[in-house]
Amino acid sequence: MRTTLSRPPVLVSILVAAVILAVGQLYLTVPLLPGVADRYDVPLATAAWVGGGFGFAFALGNLVFGTLSDRYDRRHVMAFGLTLGAVAGIVAGASPAFAPLLVARAAQGFLAASIPAVSLAYVAEALPPARRAVGVTALSGSFLLAGLVGQAYALGVDKAIGWRWVFWLLVPLLLVVAALLTRLPATPRPTPVPLVTTFTRLGALLRRPPLLVAYVGAITLLLTFVGMYTALTATVGERYGIHDAVDLLLVRLPGLPGIALGLFAGPLITRFGAHRVAPAAFVVAAAGLVLEATSATLPVLLVGSAIFVAGLAVTIPALVSLVARASGEARGTGLAAYAFLVGLGGGISPVLVTALAPAGFAVICLTLAGLLLVAAATLVLGPRPAPVPVAG
Repeated sequence: MRTTLSRPPVLVSILVAAVILAVGQLYLTVPLLPGVADRYDVPLATAAWVGGGFGFAFALGNLVFGTLSDRYDRRHVMAFGLTLGAVAGIVAGASPAFAPLLVARAAQGFLAASIPAVSLAYVAEALPPARRAVGVTALSGSFLLAGLVGQAYALGVDKAIGWRWVFWLLVPLLLVVAALLTRLPATPRPTPVPLVTTFTRLGALLRRPPLLVAYVGAITLLLTFVGMYTALTATVGERYGIHDAVDLLLVRLPGLPGIALGLFAGPLITRFGAHRVAPAAFVVAAAGLVLEATSATLPVLLVGSAIFVAGLAVTIPALVSLVARASGEARGTGLAAYAFLVGLGGGISPVLVTALAPAGFAVICLTLAGLLLVAAATLVLGPRPAPVPVAG
């Protein structure tokens, strides 16, 4: 079994499954917010915190787990998070009131964070150099794929057997993948250092302007992705009367080709450099949002969403490459801070979009597009990340 799991395609497949299961949980409540508000008799702005609370806890968890993985076995860190995440899922599904659901979602977010940064650091160590770029690109693409899969799964299960099963059906899958993670091949561990030193590495990284430039882009990724789909769900219902779960799922399908495009970002990054590809992809994503904002028909709206997703799908592996290069030996810590900011954006997003909702869909899209253009400008005008070792 170990020999089979050591094969790069199998190893990457297991990590992709872990990413989709972990990150996909962030999106479970995106299409369910109106139902959550109705079931628990809370305002929609309050219901949005089941997503926002997950996102903020997810951000904090990325910082903790990613940093710890520079000291402890990355496989066990990931398995630990998924196992306890399964327990949190049982509690979320059984919540009798809004407050327990909110707490359970925050726990899910914190524990789901054991996967993103840790899996990226692990795959860079476990794969041979010739396969490394493909593995990182596959994991990066699965972050956005998790968004579509998570929403589609939630819509389908909620319609078929009820919202509680949205959480409960994930439990056995989380446990199976956690078990598989422990069976992946071991990677060389860094020389043990005091735990406090592991955390102080983050302070050293934050003094690097090139890394901070990449981090500015990181916070916009899930902020805009979650925000666009949160607003899109409401907009297609209001404008076009689309409320059925199957129809809402179809509205999300145009994003799939864009995510697939992200899988081919590796050659672009190799040829033109991540410092050029990332800002260009941000501009493409912003253009998609502008098209959505100005669309007068459903087909144009969906084309805009496809362009937006395609831009983000290429941006993610480019940013990961920039962060990894600038983090040097503290790759786990550097990616942990990156994932923290990505998760922070995911936490801010539903709250921000709910606040902007009275202004209309166009204002939401243009606001999100503006954030992406700021990230692009920062990358263009800022210093390029370069590998610099961290003194430990």
